Amino acid sequence: MATSKKNSNPISKKIINNLVQQFAIEDDTVEQVLWLSRVLREISNAEFSKDFALMGGSAIVFLYSDLYRFSTDLDLDFVGNKNLGVYGKPEIKDQIKSDKEKLEGIAKSLGMKLKYGTDVKSLAQAASARFVQYVLEYPSLYFDPGRIEIDLSYRYCHTVQKPVMKPWPIVEDKVLPPFEVQTLSQEELFAGKIIAILGGKEMKRMDFPGKIGLFFKRKIRHLYDIYLLADNVERGQSTINIELLQNLIVLFGVSRIEDFGLYRGDSIVGYTDEDMSQELMAVVPKGKPVPGVKEVQWGVRQFLDRHVFQFSDAHYEFIEDFSKGLFRPKKLFSTSLANRIKGMFYYDEMLKRVKPLKTVR
Repeated sequence: MATSKKNSNPISKKIINNLVQQFAIEDDTVEQVLWLSRVLREISNAEFSKDFALMGGSAIVFLYSDLYRFSTDLDLDFVGNKNLGVYGKPEIKDQIKSDKEKLEGIAKSLGMKLKYGTDVKSLAQAASARFVQYVLEYPSLYFDPGRIEIDLSYRYCHTVQKPVMKPWPIVEDKVLPPFEVQTLSQEELFAGKIIAILGGKEMKRMDFPGKIGLFFKRKIRHLYDIYLLADNVERGQSTINIELLQNLIVLFGVSRIEDFGLYRGDSIVGYTDEDMSQELMAVVPKGKPVPGVKEVQWGVRQFLDRHVFQFSDAHYEFIEDFSKGLFRPKKLFSTSLANRIKGMFYYDEMLKRVKPLKTVR
């Protein structure tokens, strides 16, 4: 789809004020969300959109919730080639280079500038980390310039379930016509969130060496998202499949975290009220009550204990098998789901990195 020339125009104060009244969010945040939405719409309408799925907070709060908070960056997971990396770093480098050129074209059409972010600053470094962060600068009414972060992960390259299409909820006819976004199931999204808060600095990630990658920032938002999920589950208002969520957490855990079986969400104790005020409140609608950090921590703690870490014999067997170099997803999933991920390059790669658990009893 051709990009409209109107998209390159700055977003007017009138349009921003209309959405400030609608969503009860600060005007500079509304402007940022509108530019983020513009970028995502162009990506979603491009041919290479099938290669990426929106994940993280933006997927959860914009596509699966009632906008209890807003998100001001984009996390995209590459799902276009389940065996990306089989032929080494040159293959990954070529894919990242190709995607960067397409993003540069989108940025130019919107009157934006694409730059490397802080974590990864070269193509070679991105290929090594299988992750790249970009910053998109836009002509802002409030900042000089406005900035949107877009993180692209080339680590997993697949989904357990098939991607789904969801309508984007922010619509403004003059600058943002309706569109749909490719994303993951809510079970996969929340499983990734929960994996992100399992341990503190001592936790050893196998998937993102050097702690470069998704979920290494703004963790208080992860915690808040899980707290609200827990609250909805306890009140019977969640549509999430808890059994599938738990199985995905076990799968992601053993293939992403060294000694996964020993973690129980220990890092949640480290959050503070200052984290809440600095990293969360700016994106929560005015007038929406937000509990204190202790209540959030306690709610997440109870949810993890009741619904995540009540492992069955099949869970323990799967964890122990993986630590011995055996990948047996049929212990967790239906035959169709197990066959979908059996033999994927990512899991073969992780099996070579896993170390035996220190404790399995």
